Amino acid sequence: MRYNIYVTQKTKINFSKIPPSFRVLLAVLLFVASGFGGAFLVAGERQYADAVTLTGSMFRAGNIISDDMFYASNTMTAADIQRFLDARAPNCVQQAGGPPCIKDFRGDIPARPADAFCSGMAAATNQSAAEMIFRVSQSCGINPQVILVKLQKEQGMITTSRPTNWMYRAAMGFACPDDAPCNDAFGGFFMQVYMGARQFRVYRQSSTFINGWFRVGQNNNILFHPNTNCGRQTVFIENQATQGLYYYTPYVPNAAALANLNGSGDSCSAFGNRNFWRFFWNWFGNPHGPVQSAVRPVPNLPEGVEVGLSVASLFELDLPAQQLSRVGAGSNLTKIMEDISISDNVTMRLVKDGQAVTTVSTGALLEFRTENDAGEVVEIASWTISVLGDVNGDGVVDISDLVAMRMHLAGNRVLIGEFLTAADILPENREVDITDIIRMRQFLAGSIQSLR
Repeated sequence: MRYNIYVTQKTKINFSKIPPSFRVLLAVLLFVASGFGGAFLVAGERQYADAVTLTGSMFRAGNIISDDMFYASNTMTAADIQRFLDARAPNCVQQAGGPPCIKDFRGDIPARPADAFCSGMAAATNQSAAEMIFRVSQSCGINPQVILVKLQKEQGMITTSRPTNWMYRAAMGFACPDDAPCNDAFGGFFMQVYMGARQFRVYRQSSTFINGWFRVGQNNNILFHPNTNCGRQTVFIENQATQGLYYYTPYVPNAAALANLNGSGDSCSAFGNRNFWRFFWNWFGNPHGPVQSAVRPVPNLPEGVEVGLSVASLFELDLPAQQLSRVGAGSNLTKIMEDISISDNVTMRLVKDGQAVTTVSTGALLEFRTENDAGEVVEIASWTISVLGDVNGDGVVDISDLVAMRMHLAGNRVLIGEFLTAADILPENREVDITDIIRMRQFLAGSIQSLR
């Protein structure tokens, strides 16, 4: 079985199969057809019918988002989230004395103990915002898309080109009530993301909230605005995700807010839950599903052990050969881990010539290990790495790899296994030929920036 893992979930066009003279023309046509690039998806975004135009009548006050969607923690990997952040605000620039853009933000994660609501987190340093969002989503069982939408809804920090310190201080709006100052104990990006996501689990699991102000399966009188004179709407709340959203932001959009989805309503309009619904639709499609996993699970692993590849990865996994190919030159274990999902009881390591390594090269092994019932560390899977262009297995793509390819074509030194795969630069015909030689020469001469 061979997995071909592509950049998005749309149908892909393989430009390497198209004659060079037509590639530029096709690229221009696609660019124009997409509305000057706006219709291209980044990983984690789902395509929905182009004919759908959101209107206020589509807003379901009692079912803003389905439970399946809200609590689906497998919709994006850390790499998917990073690509999403890069695409949302490509022109964001850090201001003098201000914080970095969210796509460039890095910080430390303090250890978080497991409790009834989240599975806990180990301490880590120099983590990106994408890595923090992903790890929190896994620990607390919340869709990372929900976290991204909440960050936008609360502070606009996903699309801003001029981030502020306040955006990071109150990123998810957690412990920042409308009628009092924010609680400084929960300030900062990671703490806001973690506690905000955890709070939705509290809403779902705690009897205090299950039987509190807002109840699932009952009519609830929900305010339009903090000003109680603006009135209320009777809302039959259908699920726990919607219940949690009202606990977090206890207002329902009024008719004026729904009549102008992209703007303001009137003095009695509150926009929080309207904007959550609108951002989710615009970025990820229908909040009622279906849920689309970002990970393709690897079959035939022991019970309770999970390993999967991101659907956005450019890697190819040949399961019968146990080979992970088309890995980019210069990758390391951390980079590979961005596109591989594992359960909490699995660890990964790179091994070359019997020694643990951090630099990826052709011939290295990616090992997956877990503890058995006796507490012994056992290997459950091992994939041989094939780095695109690293034909001689030294971890570098240079003239020596081109020489090895030429010797193979001449029959002087035949390549096999992962080394043969590394030489198959353009894999359409699944063999090494003159087109691969030409591609390698172009890369070494600097006329192209990537072998992919």
